[in-house]
Amino acid sequence: MNGGRLTLAAAARFSGRCLLVAGLVFVLGYIVSRLPLVFLSVFVALLFTTLLHPVADWLARHRVPRSLAALAAVLLAVVLIGGLFAWIVPKAVSELSANSDTLARRARSFARSLTQLMPGEQPTLDELGARAEQWLRQHGRTLTSGAASGVATLLSVLSGMLLSLVLTFFFVRDGRALVRAPLSLLSPERRRLARAAMGRAWHTLGGWVRGTMVVALIDAVGVGVGLLILGVPLALPLALLTLLSAFVPVIGALVAGSVAVLVAWATGGTRDALFTLGIVLAIQQLEGNVLQPMVMSRVLPLHPAVVLLGVTTGGLVAGIAGAFVAVPLLAAVTAGGRAFLEETRKPPRGGDTSLEEPEEGEAQLPVHH
Repeated sequence: MNGGRLTLAAAARFSGRCLLVAGLVFVLGYIVSRLPLVFLSVFVALLFTTLLHPVADWLARHRVPRSLAALAAVLLAVVLIGGLFAWIVPKAVSELSANSDTLARRARSFARSLTQLMPGEQPTLDELGARAEQWLRQHGRTLTSGAASGVATLLSVLSGMLLSLVLTFFFVRDGRALVRAPLSLLSPERRRLARAAMGRAWHTLGGWVRGTMVVALIDAVGVGVGLLILGVPLALPLALLTLLSAFVPVIGALVAGSVAVLVAWATGGTRDALFTLGIVLAIQQLEGNVLQPMVMSRVLPLHPAVVLLGVTTGGLVAGIAGAFVAVPLLAAVTAGGRAFLEETRKPPRGGDTSLEEPEEGEAQLPVHH
């Protein structure tokens, strides 16, 4: 009888904890859905911090003031990313202008092929143009409001980028203070558990960023070199697209590869498109069978099926941004939860050492003295 009561009490405690976790997840999801720009800005700032805080730490060790070290790290990132786009965008515009006739001819050929697939009487290209012009006149007001909405979205994106940069600076400069403040409100034992979970989650998040950067660079170089050998225009912009798409698992590689094949077909014909498809498939096989197992298997505590479900769910809930944050967020939460459970099985340490420096080999947060 006592055993039954104990089992029932344990089940009740477990159910209560599950309900508490579900409630916290619901509240967090509600807040994120109401403030998506703020959440995404904070998350992007954390990703940048994983890359920049070692740079700031190195500068600080060489007697550079912490504020100047953090500012220098952020400015270095801005210069590198801005310089990359400033170098590639003019080349993309130049190549588009040089191949405008070929692109227009391919577009007309593609439109003519579509008209042949239409049932009934096949309209000419002039008739299709007239219909498009009429449709534009009829829906002009809708398009105008859509353009205004697009401008508002662009302004939101720019403000989010600025917010991410400012938050990155503060995270890099004041990481330890930001961590110590909430931990100081907990009891010593809970502080120890929280620190273990946060440390493992941060270690996993940083590993995902660095591993993804390595895989993305290899993919981008492979695609760029292959397209340059084939003589496909826009090789550098397509390589940059491959680099950026690597941060959206599964879906990103498919989108970037499809764009590369379409550009090769539009500018060089079926032969170049087939060769480009072969290059893209070869690189994706190399990534899936060699690079991902070598680089990411020790970082992400997730099964590939869980990764696919996470990307799909994130995309359905929040579009591209949701697909982008789904995997690293899920990996960090999973790793932190595992560390929390592992730490609960250990006997309490003597004294309160949870706010001290982590021991050698322990995952470290982006903090400093």
